[in-house]
Amino acid sequence: MNTPKQRRTFGPRAWSAVSLLALAASGLGASGAHAQASPTGPQASAGVPDVVVTAARRSVSLQKTSIAATVLTGRDLTRKNINSIDALQFTTPSLTIQDTGENALVNIRGVGKSEGGIQAPSGVLIYRDGVSASPGGFLADEPYYDIASLEVLRGPQGTLAGQNATGGALFIREADPTLGASNGWIEGQYGNYNEARLRGALNLPTSDTFAIRVAGNLEHRDSFYHITGPWTGNPGRHDEGDARVSMLWTPTDALRVVWKNDYSYIDHGGSPAGPNTGSTSDLFNLSSDAHLMGIEQGVRSVLQVSYRFSDGVTLRSISGLQYGHTAYDFDLDGTNLGPPTGPLIEMVKGSDRTLSEEINLVSPDQGPFTWVLGGVYQNELVDIPNRGLVESLLPGGSPTTSEALQVGYKTPIQDWGIFGQGSYDLTNRLQIQVGGRYSDFHMSMTDQTLVTVNGAVAINHPITDEHEHDQRLTGKIDLNYKLSGDGLLYAFVATGHKSGGINPIAALAAPLGTPAPEFKPEEVIDYEAGWKQTFLDGHLRTQIDGYHYDYRNFQVAFFDPASALNQVKNATGASTIDGVEAQGEGAFGDLSFDLGVSWLQSKLGTFFAVDTRNLGKGFQNLSGRPLSNAAPWTFNAGAQYVFHVGGGDTLTPRVDYGMLASRWATLFEISPIDRLAEQNLVNAELTYSRRDNWQVTAYATNLFDQHYISSLATGVSQSGLATAGPPRQYGVRISKSF
Repeated sequence: MNTPKQRRTFGPRAWSAVSLLALAASGLGASGAHAQASPTGPQASAGVPDVVVTAARRSVSLQKTSIAATVLTGRDLTRKNINSIDALQFTTPSLTIQDTGENALVNIRGVGKSEGGIQAPSGVLIYRDGVSASPGGFLADEPYYDIASLEVLRGPQGTLAGQNATGGALFIREADPTLGASNGWIEGQYGNYNEARLRGALNLPTSDTFAIRVAGNLEHRDSFYHITGPWTGNPGRHDEGDARVSMLWTPTDALRVVWKNDYSYIDHGGSPAGPNTGSTSDLFNLSSDAHLMGIEQGVRSVLQVSYRFSDGVTLRSISGLQYGHTAYDFDLDGTNLGPPTGPLIEMVKGSDRTLSEEINLVSPDQGPFTWVLGGVYQNELVDIPNRGLVESLLPGGSPTTSEALQVGYKTPIQDWGIFGQGSYDLTNRLQIQVGGRYSDFHMSMTDQTLVTVNGAVAINHPITDEHEHDQRLTGKIDLNYKLSGDGLLYAFVATGHKSGGINPIAALAAPLGTPAPEFKPEEVIDYEAGWKQTFLDGHLRTQIDGYHYDYRNFQVAFFDPASALNQVKNATGASTIDGVEAQGEGAFGDLSFDLGVSWLQSKLGTFFAVDTRNLGKGFQNLSGRPLSNAAPWTFNAGAQYVFHVGGGDTLTPRVDYGMLASRWATLFEISPIDRLAEQNLVNAELTYSRRDNWQVTAYATNLFDQHYISSLATGVSQSGLATAGPPRQYGVRISKSF
């Protein structure tokens, strides 16, 4: 086994920032600053707290709106041990994620993204504070620290979230600064694999109208893997530093300005993976003969300005600037066979710069007619520099040796849209809601694809300023009926649109000048109905919904042997998805619980493709098969009980369980190597909370140490490359709020 000669640590600037935060927190605690309820600790409640969704550009009770959604507060994220997006799938119905390290492929109801190529748009958008975060796919695994709430919206969100939200959307609200009093929290954690984490937030009002909030997160964890062979790098080791500075200015009661600035640095040590054998017993015992590396860096600045006129109408502006950069080196076959069969490598460097602006005009919440009007513009540049992607075509293929594919890729993307939605109370119980959005999408691509032999160019496939343009009107019409006892029945028809695009190259053997193949936009009609109800004087809240999707031109991503790259093509005819989901939350004094379940059935339209692992079969008919990574069943449940141990102190045990049914990772369905086995994860924790806002938590994630495959990719490896999900982790977490 290779051992890194030098142990990398957090940079001095990152440590200094969080150290200052910790000192400030300690000083405030010692000076007797006003205390607030801990953002991490359990709470006893007489009933289920009402939660709101903000995706409709106003705060609306989840139980009173016709959206199938899961809403988690910052406290929920901590007590369920959800630190990033890959853990979210075990607490949310219909959500599945393939976490490859450098990409998080998010799918809701079987719709999203099935491969990491930057040319493939995602069907699930991730918003942070109203801005579509990293649309190119970078930093999808940005950590969840100092979060106010996280909303997982299921189903097409074409009217308000926009195009490319055919599967759904995640809306993340980071904590805002507050006026009135200085407060904050700090948390330290240590566990097995030498995992150390320090995070916290400090809120400082400097006047009656201005406040600043500083938050930070530092993480380190040793690798889960034992790797043999002549590899180099720090495979699987995790080092991370994140910081956020937010400012609030309210010069008048009508004007509110919030400015947030985020920085994130994630070094996940590459993506250790090995050939899938159909067994999970050796997922953490791998071999490699390549350099393994994986680094992501990103900055984001979001400026929110809102002004409320005298008649109650609010004008809101959301401006965003984002830049993300990624660099990773990968072992394409996951072995240490060496010459003459290896090494086989992939190296990528790329960046994503995004500018965005959204303007909203929102009516008051009261009255029989409420409405929202808006417009949005986004300008994105995805850039892989010349020869920034290198992939072995023969063993030993590199920028200077043997035969390699070398690609440069520059794609400017512009899209804009205008939207509106209105709700009118026909009676005191019956409401109609109508919304629509016009979207315009334009991308161009300049691509240089080279085949090199010992670094010299043998084949050159340049593409210069090739264009793809599409535009679409999507909408929703919805009937809502208010039941007695705070209940709601709803039924709607909604449409969604996912933009088309351009693949990097047609085929390596194609004549020079052959245009890169385009793929068409994807269209969906969602027929959906649901029932939400509050029972037992607010102690129990439930929601259930059923849906049918009718898809046209469903986009399918797969590894294409002709181009040696991932490609996207459209299935013809109708692709369909049907499903049912149910959720419930209960709180009875010191006992609280939550659960969710989903059932899904999918069927792909007409589609033919070649499997790189069995070229002799040629084009295979994959029509009618279930969609990749679409789990037919998901289930999650959690429960906790607060024991009062005297003097205001409490002891709270909590258990969470999540299940994802077995599903196919590819459309070719080769058993067992294309099968993602059923995943059953249990998390548990025991929290001791003192009345002075100190808390100590013993935690364990994946308590029974299930070994499972978190993602499976086809390509050079004849059996596919399997990336392992995290094994059992346990430790102690100490926190203090003030």
